[in-house]
Amino acid sequence: MDKHIPERTCVVCREKKDKSELFRIAQVSENKYVFDKEQKMQARGLYVCKTHECIQRISKNRKYNLSMDDLMAMLSLLKKKSKDYLNILRAMKNSEHLTFGINMVMDEIEHIHFIIIAEDISEKNDKKLIARAKELGIAYVHYGNKHELGEIFNKDEVNVIAVKNKRIARGLID
Repeated sequence: MDKHIPERTCVVCREKKDKSELFRIAQVSENKYVFDKEQKMQARGLYVCKTHECIQRISKNRKYNLSMDDLMAMLSLLKKKSKDYLNILRAMKNSEHLTFGINMVMDEIEHIHFIIIAEDISEKNDKKLIARAKELGIAYVHYGNKHELGEIFNKDEVNVIAVKNKRIARGLID
């Protein structure tokens, strides 16, 4: 018999995911929430995706009123879990397996298997990239800022880097 895996819905993006893929925030008073790292507090709980975009969006939402310490704790757990994409990409920068920049990525989107998006990209470009990636089933991650991604290619800023090789993309995703 298969073991039941509990699912919850992110309050930000409304996606259903396994409970283990979400952060829990617990309501401690009428308009005050705290990060429930252990997911065991005896309080009404809400769930947030373990992604930079959902954490960023909930930080701006006055309804949930999370403290800066709680938000930083969530982000630091994300950092520990994520790979060091910058060093991996630096090693690959001269390969034909990478493309970068919004226009080039969008032009070649049918040949792309993984996308790394700068955390400080404009909301408009972020939504456009994510919508297209979801439509085509392309994995993506928010990592680093535009300046850090730009340094890989000796540019001032790069908004997005995409991996065109399926095997390399799988290695970065897993």
